[in-house]
Amino acid sequence: MKLAGITRVRNESLIIDDTIKHFLQHCEHIFLYDDCSTDDTVQRAERAGGDRITVVRGDEWRINRVAEETRHRGMMLDMARNSGAQWVLCFDADERLDGTVVLPESGLFSGYRFRLFDGYLTEKYPVEYAAGELQYLPRMWGPEYRDILMLFRTDCATYVGLDRRVPVFTGYSTNAPVRVKHFGKCLSVEHWNETCRYYSTYFPRRYSDKWNARIGKAMHTQSDFGRELFSWDDLMANENAWVKI
Repeated sequence: MKLAGITRVRNESLIIDDTIKHFLQHCEHIFLYDDCSTDDTVQRAERAGGDRITVVRGDEWRINRVAEETRHRGMMLDMARNSGAQWVLCFDADERLDGTVVLPESGLFSGYRFRLFDGYLTEKYPVEYAAGELQYLPRMWGPEYRDILMLFRTDCATYVGLDRRVPVFTGYSTNAPVRVKHFGKCLSVEHWNETCRYYSTYFPRRYSDKWNARIGKAMHTQSDFGRELFSWDDLMANENAWVKI
């Protein structure tokens, strides 16, 4: 196997069908850890992925989230490596790729960073997501971005530590021409408030205070960093507006 996807999820019934279908366009197989979902996330993921997905069901929901999220990704990376995957694409359920994932035949780089932007609910696009291809959901976007190591060789990476979205990586990495739409802040008002409560309850104070202050503030006129919002096409055409965070 050349490329496998790895992810961890909990109660993503609303979007998981589309998530699996989207990332199977880029990966040969997906290894998914389900963090004790109380909805039908597992059943939907298995139906969407068929024989191209391996689902591991967690049997205990543990309150130490900053340790658990690292552990889950490490388990899936190990499974991908043991399956023979040379590369992995680590993604979250609420992300969609804009661009094509291309694996090098050879070369210096063993990891690639993708540039991620946050979407926002606004008065212009207030309709909450219900079904369909999430990547085409109309939203406004903040100019702030994060460069995240999402694509990497399995023999150069390991997950250790607390709250690790990216692995400890021993190879050389570079940016790839792939953009990521992050819909985690803009699926619905209810989802926004659930996200705020989750981070304000289970994460350290530097996260919890910020997210607690955001409860009830799903609709935006600016980004969470106080900047102008753009349509996706306008933002992609205006790199001078981008701000690294």
